[in-house]
Amino acid sequence: MAAELYIASRTQAMRVPRKRIGELVNFIARRERTALHDVDVTVVDSREMTRLNRTYLQHAGTTDVISFDLTDRRAELTPGLTVQLIVNAQLAVKEASRRSHGPQRELLLYVAHGLLHAMGYDDQTPADAKTMSARQEQLLDAFLAGRRT
Repeated sequence: MAAELYIASRTQAMRVPRKRIGELVNFIARRERTALHDVDVTVVDSREMTRLNRTYLQHAGTTDVISFDLTDRRAELTPGLTVQLIVNAQLAVKEASRRSHGPQRELLLYVAHGLLHAMGYDDQTPADAKTMSARQEQLLDAFLAGRRT
């Protein structure tokens, strides 16, 4: 069963690929064998992301993605994760230019990264960051290549 997806854009930085985001979320859930109940993806600019980063994580400055696992572990009637992702379109445009690929690919990378966090991946140590980075790139490359297995 596919997750209930809510995708909103509060930025003019780029055209948000809503359909592709939804497809990517479901692709990653299948590949990671993780049930998703609800996934809310909000696309914002750097100013909003800086405010949210300070408010919720007490971190200064902007970031690429903030991920919240809102799953009610006591709720047996709603299996699967409930996730909120906030992704920074303005940073995606900037980083895409630096990395010589399109801003939509960069934005999808942020979605993959945030979703993997909600699924239990961590990037606090160099080894964990390397593992997580490799997995998100592997998933995104497979998704973009059209492999659905």
